Amino acid sequence: MEKDKLINIISNIKKMLNDSSLNNLRDRIISSTILIPVAIIAIFYSISLFILLSLILVFLMTLEWNNITQNAKNKRNWQILGFIYIIFPIYCAVMLRQINPFILLWMFFIIWTTDIFAYFFGKYLKGPKLAKKISPNKTWTGLFGGVVASAILGIISSFIFPGNILFFVIFSVILSVIEQISDLCESKIKRIFNVKDSGTIIPGHGGVIDRMDGMVFVAPITYLVVIISPQNFL
Repeated sequence: MEKDKLINIISNIKKMLNDSSLNNLRDRIISSTILIPVAIIAIFYSISLFILLSLILVFLMTLEWNNITQNAKNKRNWQILGFIYIIFPIYCAVMLRQINPFILLWMFFIIWTTDIFAYFFGKYLKGPKLAKKISPNKTWTGLFGGVVASAILGIISSFIFPGNILFFVIFSVILSVIEQISDLCESKIKRIFNVKDSGTIIPGHGGVIDRMDGMVFVAPITYLVVIISPQNFL
């Protein structure tokens, strides 16, 4: 009996080690450990380096977009959409970097925090699907986790920037929701063309577009709010 229990335990451990989701999580952690410090260095080291990396991202995202939409019937319309989809958020990110690198870093932390907590809440707490036909893995529980984590980040942000706690909590929650809507939009595009990932350049994360999708709507809105109410940030 004890021997059978031991065999079952060993068998379960092997299944866990071979679980593709765990392997994916491991790849995500490794990639994030590399990518996040690189992003922070690029933001604060110099504007020239940041612009250079932004141009590289534009190039890689353009290649991925063309690959995703290569079989599109109305390809010219998709190319125009791709131009706006890629260039506009990158432009807004560069402008935010010129205004104040801490604002840009804060924006990225909202995106990263939302992604990380939405992933863990959705994966381990499950719950009803958020948009089953567009992205089967996303849940309302994940949305809630990302929003709560971003609200906490908003409280912390209020001690860094001049704006009050209420402003940053509300704005952080709004950006968190927008980030997840932006993510769903990219999922919808991939579903239209029956593509799982935009690319394979980043282990555990897919392509560059897969990692930058949350920024598509978040960067322009952040830039707009900073322009409208600079007293909360500067």
